[in-house]
Amino acid sequence: MKETKTESNLKINDLTKKLLNNRGFFSDEDIEKFLNPSYERDVADPFLIYGMEKAVKRIIKAIKAGEKIVIYSDYDCDGVPGGVLLRDFFDAIGYENICVYIPHRHNEGYGLNIEAIDKLKKDGVSLMITVDLAITNLEEIKYAEDLGINVIVTDHHLPIYEDGKEILPKAFVVINSKQDKCDYHDDMLCGCAVAWKLVCALLSKLRDEKINKEIDEKVKSLPDGYEKWLLDLVAISTVADMVPLQKENRALAYFGIKVLQKCKRQGLKNIFLKSGVSISNINEDDISFTIAPRINAAGRMGHPIQAHNMLYEKDPILSQFYVNEIDDLNNLRKQSVKDVVDDISFDHDVYKNDVVVVGNVDWSPGILGLIAQKIIDETGKPTFVWGRGEDEKILKGSCRSRGDVHVVSLMQKVGHDIFTHWGGHEQAGGFSLDIKNKDKLSDALNEVFKGMEVREIENEKTKIDSDISFDDINHTTYEAINALSPFGVANPKPIFSFPKTKPLSVRRFGKQSEHIEVIYNSNSGQVKAIKFFTDEKLEEKLKKEHKLIAHFEKSYFRGKGELRLRIVDVA
Repeated sequence: MKETKTESNLKINDLTKKLLNNRGFFSDEDIEKFLNPSYERDVADPFLIYGMEKAVKRIIKAIKAGEKIVIYSDYDCDGVPGGVLLRDFFDAIGYENICVYIPHRHNEGYGLNIEAIDKLKKDGVSLMITVDLAITNLEEIKYAEDLGINVIVTDHHLPIYEDGKEILPKAFVVINSKQDKCDYHDDMLCGCAVAWKLVCALLSKLRDEKINKEIDEKVKSLPDGYEKWLLDLVAISTVADMVPLQKENRALAYFGIKVLQKCKRQGLKNIFLKSGVSISNINEDDISFTIAPRINAAGRMGHPIQAHNMLYEKDPILSQFYVNEIDDLNNLRKQSVKDVVDDISFDHDVYKNDVVVVGNVDWSPGILGLIAQKIIDETGKPTFVWGRGEDEKILKGSCRSRGDVHVVSLMQKVGHDIFTHWGGHEQAGGFSLDIKNKDKLSDALNEVFKGMEVREIENEKTKIDSDISFDDINHTTYEAINALSPFGVANPKPIFSFPKTKPLSVRRFGKQSEHIEVIYNSNSGQVKAIKFFTDEKLEEKLKKEHKLIAHFEKSYFRGKGELRLRIVDVA
């Protein structure tokens, strides 16, 4: 593959340039910025986020007075790492009057709750810092503030809007770039990244503050750039929470993955070793398929504090115990989802509606989002899935869309006539409703959908970037592609087409022969292509002459670097 010189003599591989153009990058300046993330240029001053100064002053006041602070984080792969990040920071500066609270997904549900606030008040908490939640907890925050617990909200979810007017909680301060009065340059940071920005702001102020001898010495001993070592957690959440990998997010993920490749966390090290992941070559796929499912499994099938402990624990033996715990929960999660999805018949009338609504009182709330995603993959339609919560009179649910419909707006338009609570992002959310409204949910959502704006979206999973040949499967081509990494939302992994191919062999592998390996011929040798968890229909297509659609990747499984294709589809 050739190199091209641009007008400013920026050397760039022809394929790299084509991939960048496909993603909307054309000027030398934009290309240079994208290919070469800069911490100094791309990571902005945290005090540019509205409310940051006020939050920092309140926390420093609490530290000086020895107040008890609670880190109240969400139970997913954004909130859990964010909670660990804050706890690590307070450890590093030697402040010990800290506790962590993560609500139980099934028993308490998403966000703040009155019972937890009462417990924290009884335990002497006077300052709460939320991570990845609370922007919609209007009543609970008022209750906490009235009790004398100041609440600093750090969140990235959408605020509540009523009749076009933003309704914010009356917290001590809200740090969320999506609020109307915040003009921070990137309002798509994940929850963990918002918590990290708070740490950056705190550290810069603490270096100039006098607290007490012990803390002052601890802060002074922290090396310049200490906060960068926390970016491993930010990278995990940025990739796992599927925020756009552009602007500041790209830099945070890029540098965070470099920290992950040095892997100083005992729990992560144990997971990677157990899973056969090459630590020095960790990439976004290892986050998506190895780390994130395990962290989320704790909240779905057990208690999220198990994932928090796994990320936080320094002791190798205890750490291994936590890793084994969440590994077992992850296996349980996979089997539970498989059992439900295997019983779904997509011929049923419910799947013909504009909005798919399904549920079962026997379905665990922890797997509803995964079931919704499986249905989306099959139907492409906005999907709402419910199951029974801890309270038998209340149903809990999760919803997903491809991005063509804003699920939070959809729920807001249905409103309290059906839902008791809702929240989330554009493409994913959660909700609860009284069981008596169960049979009204589908009609209400489908009626509101008729008046919704439905956007045309390109399916990133099947948009082909370029035709190439098997002769192009080499290190030069791989490096040209990898220059765009890390891949994710708004920067999808490139997809290539190989016309008129016929394999040398097709075989199944895996414990239950659930995966497929295909071998093709090229002028320089053989090319391997794989697909995980596939059916007999695809196997039959692969045995005939076909057009292959695939990603090009480098696998380091068990430490062996191997160029291969990952099958996306067969035409």
